Amino acid sequence: MTRELEPFGGRTRAAVVAILLTFALVSTVSAALSIWTTSRSKDRGTVITVAARQRTLAERYVAEIALARSGETANPGATGRLLVQSANALLDGGPVPAVEGDDDESVLPATSSPRLRAQLLQAQRLVSDLTRTGSAVLAGRPVPTNLTASERLSMTDPVLRLRVLAALTSNVSLDATRTIASGTDRNIRDLITLQVGLGAGGLVVSLLLAWALIAATRRQTAHFRSLVTSSTDLVAVLGDSGCRYVSDSVVSSLGRSRDELTGAGFLGFVHDEDRPALEQALADGGATTLEFRLQNALGAWRHVEAHLTDLRSDRHVRGVVVNARDITDRVALQKELSRQAQRDNFGTQLVEALEMADEERATYEVVERAMAEVSATAPMELLLSDSSRANLEQAAVNAAGAPGCPVQSPFSCVAVRRGNPVVFESSEALNACPKLRDRPEGPCSAVCVPVGFMGRALGVLHATGPANRPLDANQVAQLTTLATQAGARIGTVRAFERTQLQASTDGLTGLINRRALEQELRDLLKLGQPFALVVADLDRFKQLNDRHGHEAGDRALRVFAQTAEHALRDGDLIARWGGEEFILTLPGLDAHAALPVIGRIRAALAQAHTGGHPPFTASFGVTDTSAGETLEELLRLADLGLYASKQGGRDRATIGEPPTDGPALAAVAAPDRASGRNGARKRPAIQDAAREDDPEPRGAEIR
Repeated sequence: MTRELEPFGGRTRAAVVAILLTFALVSTVSAALSIWTTSRSKDRGTVITVAARQRTLAERYVAEIALARSGETANPGATGRLLVQSANALLDGGPVPAVEGDDDESVLPATSSPRLRAQLLQAQRLVSDLTRTGSAVLAGRPVPTNLTASERLSMTDPVLRLRVLAALTSNVSLDATRTIASGTDRNIRDLITLQVGLGAGGLVVSLLLAWALIAATRRQTAHFRSLVTSSTDLVAVLGDSGCRYVSDSVVSSLGRSRDELTGAGFLGFVHDEDRPALEQALADGGATTLEFRLQNALGAWRHVEAHLTDLRSDRHVRGVVVNARDITDRVALQKELSRQAQRDNFGTQLVEALEMADEERATYEVVERAMAEVSATAPMELLLSDSSRANLEQAAVNAAGAPGCPVQSPFSCVAVRRGNPVVFESSEALNACPKLRDRPEGPCSAVCVPVGFMGRALGVLHATGPANRPLDANQVAQLTTLATQAGARIGTVRAFERTQLQASTDGLTGLINRRALEQELRDLLKLGQPFALVVADLDRFKQLNDRHGHEAGDRALRVFAQTAEHALRDGDLIARWGGEEFILTLPGLDAHAALPVIGRIRAALAQAHTGGHPPFTASFGVTDTSAGETLEELLRLADLGLYASKQGGRDRATIGEPPTDGPALAAVAAPDRASGRNGARKRPAIQDAAREDDPEPRGAEIR
C-alpha cells in the first residue's frame, strides 16, 4: 500500500512533543528524587537536636542528683523522665516533650535505619540504667548491678558509677547524631549526582531531537515552497510600500510580469469598489478573511476569497500575506440559489394571496400587487379574453402604467400561440413583435407571458422596458409564475361562478331557481325584513302545450319571465318555482302594495303577445309576512289567493285570506291528496326551513 504524502504532517509536531516530553520527564524525575531525598531527610534536624539534647539532659540529671543529695532544690525525676521519653521517641517515634529553656515539644518519626536504630537502642538502655542508678542513689539503696546496656563498671562508688553512665549515654547520643548527619550528607551527594546525570542525559536527548526538528522543518519548508510555487491559489505579500511578492499563479492569472505587479501594481487590478476594504484590512490588520474582485488577463472580473495573515512583525516578511482563491463559480451559484429562494418565496406568497381571492376582481388586485413586486418601474398589464374568447380586455395594470399592447385577440399574440414566455430585446429587431413597433414612446423591450387554465388560453401578461434592457431572467421567471398562478386562479373562479350560476339558475327562463329563492328568503327572514309573497301561475298552460306543442309552452314561460322581471323593482326577486308556477318576492311591501306591481306585470304581459305565438294570461295569489309566521302558512295563503283568482275567472290577482270554514280549505288541499301528496303534513317554520338542505314539496298547484 502506497503511503500518502503529508507535507504538513506531524513530523515537526512529533519532534517538538518529544523535546517537551524529555524535559517533562527529566523535571519529573528530578522533582521525584528531590521529594524522595527530602522525605528521607525530613525531621532529621529535629532528630539531631533531640539526640544532642540527650547528652545535656544526662549531665543535668547527674548534677540535679548531686544537688538533691546536698539538700538543694532540684527535680532529677523530671529530668530522668525527659531522658526516657526522648530516648523512646528517638527509637520508635512519637512526641518529644519540651525542655524548659531549650526547645519546644515536637513529634518524631520512627527510625528505620538499622545502624541508627542499633545506636538509639543502646542509648535507650543506657538511659534506663542511668535513671535506675540515679533513683537508687537518691533513695539510698544499693545501685543496680544488672545493667541492660551490657556495660561493665568495676567501681563501687554510686556517684562515680552515675557519672560514668551519664558519660556513656552522652557518647552514644553523640555517635547517633553523627550517624544521622553523615546519612543526610550522603543523601544530598547522591541527589546531586543523579541531578547532574539526568540533566546531561536530557540535554543530549534534547539536542538530538532538536536536530531532528531542524531537519523536519527544512523538509517541510521545501514542501511548502513547492506547493506555493505550483499551487493555483493566488499568494501575495503586501506591505506598507505596496506589493512585495506575488506567486507564479498571480502572474499567470493577471497576465502581468512580477515587476509590474510589485509596488502599487497589484492593487490596480482590484475592483474600485473593493479596494478601500482591502486597504483598510491591510492598514489595521483586523480582517482575516476578505472577498474582493480581481481583473484577470482577459479583462473579466473574478471573485476571490482571501485569507490575510499579518506578518508585519516578522523581520523576514514585513507584510500581510494574502492567500486568495477564485470563488467566482461559487458566488454565481449563491446568487442563483438566492434568486431561486426569492422566486420560491414570491410563488408561495402569490399562491396564498390568490387562495384568499374569492372573486375575479379580487384576483386582479392580487395580480396588480404582484406586478409591483416584480418591478415597480416597468409598465405591465394583464389582458384577458372576454366570454367570446375573441377579444382581449385589460384586467389589471401595474402602478407604473400600462404598456398599451394593441393585440385584440388571444391567438393574435405570439406568446399565446407558442405557449411560452417571449422576450424581445428591442422592438426594432428583425424578429420583434410587429405590435411593438412605431409606439409613441419609441423603441422598447418587451416580455409577453401567456396566461392559461387547463390548456385553454385566457390571455397574456405584457411588460415593457427600455430598448435592449428587458426584464432580467429572475423577473421573467416571476412573471411566468404570476401568469401560471393567476391563470389557474382566474380559471378556477370562473368555473366556480359558472357552476354556482348553473346551480342557482333555471336553465329555461334564466331566473333563479327554487333553491336560490329559498336562500334569499332565509336571508330576509333572518334580517326580519317584511316582504310580500306572490304566487303566479300561467293560465291553461296544459292546453297551450297540448295544442301548440312544448316549444310554444317553453316560449310562454320565457316571455312571462322576461316580462315580469322587467316590471319589477331593483331588489325584487322572481324565481321559477316549478312547472308553469313562479314565485315573486317584493321586499318592503305588504299584500295590498304588491297589487299595483302585479298590475304592471299583467299589462306588460298583454303587450308582449306579438306575431303568431298564442297569447296567454297568468293568475296571481298574494300574501305578506304579516299574515303568517311560517313558510307553510305563507305558501298556503298565497295558494288560496291563487285558487281564488282561478275560481274568479283567471287573469287576476287575489290576496289570500285564511278560510272561514273547513270546506274552503279542504277544496284547496284536495288536489294534494288526489295527486298522492300529503298537503296536511306539518312543515317547519320558515326559519327552520331555511336550514334544510333540500326543499320539501309545497301544496297543490292550481291550474
